[in-house]
Amino acid sequence: MAALYDPRSAFAATAACVTGPLPSFLPNRLTVDCASRQNFRLFRQDSKSLGLTGVVSMTAVRGKLGSYEAGNLFLFPWIKPKAPVARLWASAAPASLSQALQAAPIPNATLPLDEYFCRIVLVAPTVAFIGFSVDTPHEKSVSRRPWTSNVEKLADGAGVGIGWDSAGLNAPWFGGSRWIPHGETCNGKAWRKLIVEGLQQASVPAC
Repeated sequence: MAALYDPRSAFAATAACVTGPLPSFLPNRLTVDCASRQNFRLFRQDSKSLGLTGVVSMTAVRGKLGSYEAGNLFLFPWIKPKAPVARLWASAAPASLSQALQAAPIPNATLPLDEYFCRIVLVAPTVAFIGFSVDTPHEKSVSRRPWTSNVEKLADGAGVGIGWDSAGLNAPWFGGSRWIPHGETCNGKAWRKLIVEGLQQASVPAC
């Protein structure tokens, strides 16, 4: 029983979750850049045509467009198959927390969306991020799956559906799991709460 309360045991369990080259990380709050807030508003305006891929930086990272602190939540749109072909969207990529640059949405979901955003848009190492997705609320049968959930209402008054899975980003941070766990395993519950709070921030046009 004493081992259950041994902080060294807790540390070892957390460390076992991180199999990549970077140390474990769990901030108190996520930051949300202005480009991501702009992209969230764009998604709200036309969620039939656009979904959002999301990533969180697990360390300070530098990409082609700029440098980003650890614990930043990024949101970037992708174009759904039934979207108007000739439509132009005012989507943006972050150069910093406050500076946004014009950037075309991801054209389709042929490649993993979060990896496309890291590799092609940010031009930053994928090992530094965890990934998820945001769309309109899931049907009840879908939202009960361990890798999906709904948020009934964000700060802007509307809800979202979240996909907690990633083809390649999450496994090194969550003990090999492709989705951010819904329980206490590998701080999954805490991460889900942080990301939902970040989406609350993104739904408020503060920039």
